[in-house]
Amino acid sequence: PSITSQPATATPLPATTTPSPDLTNLLDQALIDGVDWYIGIESIDGERLYSRNTEESFAPASMIKIPIALVVLKILEFRGDTLEDIQNYGIGRNFSEMLEAMVVRSEETATESLEYFARGENRLRSYLDWWGLKQTTFDPRRSTVEDLLLSLKLIDTRQALNEEFSAYLLDLMSTYTENDEILLGVMMDQLPECVFYNKRGTLLNPTIVSDMGMLKCGEQTWYLVVAGTPAIDSTATFDDIQASIEEFGKVFSTFIRSQIEQ
Repeated sequence: PSITSQPATATPLPATTTPSPDLTNLLDQALIDGVDWYIGIESIDGERLYSRNTEESFAPASMIKIPIALVVLKILEFRGDTLEDIQNYGIGRNFSEMLEAMVVRSEETATESLEYFARGENRLRSYLDWWGLKQTTFDPRRSTVEDLLLSLKLIDTRQALNEEFSAYLLDLMSTYTENDEILLGVMMDQLPECVFYNKRGTLLNPTIVSDMGMLKCGEQTWYLVVAGTPAIDSTATFDDIQASIEEFGKVFSTFIRSQIEQ
């Protein structure tokens, strides 16, 4: 099917407001030197709270699985499938099982099968371009903070998928898994009443530590993408970068706690 029969759905996130200098300074202090950082934090109303290298292409590790999931679900939606349908047929396993394996468990076998499925008739590239995710590529897998923030907004605002599939993907992103307390998951210590819908991404060679997601606290939502990789000639380790992201998360959750209590 031609995707041109779909309505145009998304516009890039506007950076409309100057962030608080206090918050910016505190977040800056949480980030160690010797790391190439790719970071963006945006509120649902378009306020940019923090930016670093948001338009620079980088290897996003498993965070790339969110754009893949978006396209796979869009293809299935376009076919007229329901959630019940995708629990009953697929390629080897049913689509629901494969999407869960990719998004919740980061299984590479499921990811490769779903990416291959999405590439048929050039749909993967066409849908990503259609939604404005033009810097997200698969040979090699690369993206930008701006694209990943936009992918989160597309899911949250139901601009890419219908209500049923949007809610399904959010449910996968909020499913508890081991290690959910690490990286940006540290925010939940201070924000127990909030929900964090996220996708972590880590690689050892090259070293990449990353986390992205939407933080929902009542009526308020923030989109976050944080990724770090050692700079050239840096001695920064995987553990160093993880600890720095966790410090960053603690600073941000302290800020959100203060916003909620105002």
